[in-house]
Amino acid sequence: MMYSKKVAVAVSVLVVVLAFTGCARKSTKTAGGAASGLQRVHFDFDKYSIKSEYEGTLKSNAGWLQNSKKAVVVIEGHCDERGTAEYNIALGDRRAKSAKSYLANLGIDDKRMSTISYGEEKPLASCHEESCWWQNRRADFISK
Repeated sequence: MMYSKKVAVAVSVLVVVLAFTGCARKSTKTAGGAASGLQRVHFDFDKYSIKSEYEGTLKSNAGWLQNSKKAVVVIEGHCDERGTAEYNIALGDRRAKSAKSYLANLGIDDKRMSTISYGEEKPLASCHEESCWWQNRRADFISK
């Protein structure tokens, strides 16, 4: 009887821990390394327009690039797992190009930026629900 109580308590603790930690994830704060000062932006489902909440992030990224005159950046477009591989590659491309265009409008030389789409191939989070999907709909900025 005492053994089953201990198992029940252990299982309860495990359930609570899993509920609070959510799905398996990597980092959601920065992209390109914390030293670069570049931060990722996220997108709504099936969208590639820059959300107003990330305008400040892109302005900060532009400021970093303006202060780092020799730095070049690769903007990586990513998607969640929903949709075909072909569709997600195209959507990731539009997301990366949208972020690049925003930075160009802030005065960053187009020649210092390139884009690539990984579609759904490089997820940050691996569960199969919205708590992970939103993290995977993103553009990362990798300084070279």
